Parts: sequence; C-alpha cells; structure tokens
Amino acid sequence: MIQRTRTLFTLIAGFSIAAFIPAALALPPEVSTPELVAEATQEAHNLKAWWGKEVVSADVEVVFGGQKKVDGTFIFEAHGPLARYDREDGVSVIYDGKTAWVTPASAEAPMGRFHVLTWPWFIMAPFKMKGEGIQLSGLQGAQVDGEHYLSLLQTFGSDMGDTPDDWYRFYINNKTMRIDAMSYIVTYGKDLETANKQPSIIKYLDYTDVGGPVIASSYEFWYWDPDTDSYVGDAPKGTGSVRNIRYRSHAEIDFSVPSNARELPLN
Repeated sequence: MIQRTRTLFTLIAGFSIAAFIPAALALPPEVSTPELVAEATQEAHNLKAWWGKEVVSADVEVVFGGQKKVDGTFIFEAHGPLARYDREDGVSVIYDGKTAWVTPASAEAPMGRFHVLTWPWFIMAPFKMKGEGIQLSGLQGAQVDGEHYLSLLQTFGSDMGDTPDDWYRFYINNKTMRIDAMSYIVTYGKDLETANKQPSIIKYLDYTDVGGPVIASSYEFWYWDPDTDSYVGDAPKGTGSVRNIRYRSHAEIDFSVPSNARELPLN
C-alpha cells in the first residue's frame, strides 16, 4: 500500500489541473477516485509517522472579532475520542468518549463541548480524511484565488460524534498534495438548513514537520461562498495559531473526569 500510494503521489503531483473547469472533472484513471486522492494527501502529510503517535498536546489560540475564543492547551488521542482542553484561566473541559465535562463545576464554559471536540479535529484533519463512518465523495477540480485545487467532500455516518450532519470540503494543492484549505459548516446549536446557509472555510498556513507529521501552525477563518469557490469579505473573520505540539504517551495523561465536574449539554 505504501509503495502504491507513493506512486500515486508522484502521478498527482506532476499532473496539472490548470485546464479544469471546476464543475467538470477529467482525471486520469490512476487518480480518479476520492479514496486515491485522500491516500496521496495523507502521505504528503506523513500519515505513516502519525500512526506511531499516542497522545498529542498543543497550545491553541483562536481569535474572532478581536476576542480570544480559545486560549489554552489541548491534549487528545491521536487515534481515539478522548480529549481535554485546559484553559489559561485554570478551567478544564474533558471529553470522556461519550460526553463532555467542565471542572470546576461552577466554571462557565460557553461552547465548551464544541471546543474540546472541534479544535483537535481541525488539527488532525489531514490524518482523519478516511476512517470508519467517514464518506468521501464529490471529487472535482476547483479554482480559488487563481490557484487550482483538487476538491474532495467529507461527510459522516449518523452515529459519528455530536454533529454528524457537519460536512467538510478539502482543497488540496495539486503540487504539494497538502490541504491548503477546508470549507465546513457548523450544526452545533443550529439546524442543518441554517448551517448550510452559513458556510466558512479555514486556510491552513505555515506547515511544519513536527516529529514526522506535517501540521499547520497558523489558521485564517473566512466566510465562504461554495457556489463560486470564493472567500467572502476583504479580511478573515478570525485567526488561529497552534504552538508547542508535543507527543505524549497514554501513561502521562489523565483523561479521567474529576468528582468536581459538571456535564456539559450538547447545545
């Protein structure tokens, strides 16, 4: 499989889609399925190295409208559901695989359940392209700001997480095969119809080889027009940074829920 994927990556990286009309896809058979493109993309991000990791920790800051919405350390399983978000103010949000908790119980945690699940997923997006309960479809060419991309839609089974109606569309650089951007909707706290009217996109910037896996260290968030594959507005609505990425063992991390904790509702 590794050798086949390497061959595919070479084929894709050397294949220009400059002549693509976004709605009309005409790829050679070797790279004509979403699964094959995902395999090549994951190799470009060094999935092989990622499989050797157990637990990941990273300092994350996200700013929207000039206000910090996220500020703290995320610690999460590389291949499982457990996660925690230790905020700078001493409050922690813990996801035990089924539900989320905040400790101390008296602490405010607006959108805490959303944060503890969403940001690890955004960090791991290249390594979570494929898997149980994940469907890939809609492979096509796309042109964004004069750049040509391979574009791929990711959807989920009904039993996948808190918000299985969410979708993501990857914009894959056809030269590097890395994910340059990912459009998405957020159904947390809203119905699907409303969410589909408010799509956004995250631009992945400043990729770094972090102990093998290739991970973005900066983000820009924009409103997004999926009909024209274009950013909306003159400036991003938000920015993010990922720093001090470290790999830990399960033995080092406590994902247990303390007695002084309060369960966080989905909405």
